Amino acid sequence: MIPEFDVEVGFDYELADLKADLTARKVATGFVEHHDYRCLGLPSWEEAEACLLNEAEILERAARSSAPDGIEEILSAVEEADDVEFAEVMSAFRWNDVGVAGLSLALSAARTATFYSCSSGLDNHHADYPMVGVVPDAERAALIAELAERTGCGVGQQWGRWYLYAKSVTALHALGQAVLERREAFDAMPQPTWVEGLEEELERVNDY
Repeated sequence: MIPEFDVEVGFDYELADLKADLTARKVATGFVEHHDYRCLGLPSWEEAEACLLNEAEILERAARSSAPDGIEEILSAVEEADDVEFAEVMSAFRWNDVGVAGLSLALSAARTATFYSCSSGLDNHHADYPMVGVVPDAERAALIAELAERTGCGVGQQWGRWYLYAKSVTALHALGQAVLERREAFDAMPQPTWVEGLEEELERVNDY
């Protein structure tokens, strides 16, 4: 099975108060206290779609499992059988948790700045429930909020940053799919100023 968490889903945000001082350097090097999260860069929609497809397969298998956390059961079995295969599986998710990786990549393809993700499995997870942190501009935020409500996800805002959350990763995965389906709408929006120069900043970070 896929764990479900006791959280009341709601909407608490102000578009006018969204963080608006991001630069390419801040996005590349990290602009929050969640230092373990690595910037996903500027992935294509094709990369996001591939991640979501891989994620959907694991979530489908996990839902059929009788284990309390079917996702953890599947990944642990792969790791025990073959470390190399496990690394290949996780690299497809950019080493983010299965269940939130697809949404993180889709949001990055939509040109929002993601900064946190946690599937909140039953063991060794930071968040109390599934969550993805992101800073969108106001235009993108309005569409994301609409899609979040449609897929059973909530929006919380803190210091101009958004935390998208849900009772289970299945809802966040559905939100990732919804973002992907609206790719043309996101592409039609002006790109945030931090997009220009981000790849160069990431190269500089990786050189250190």
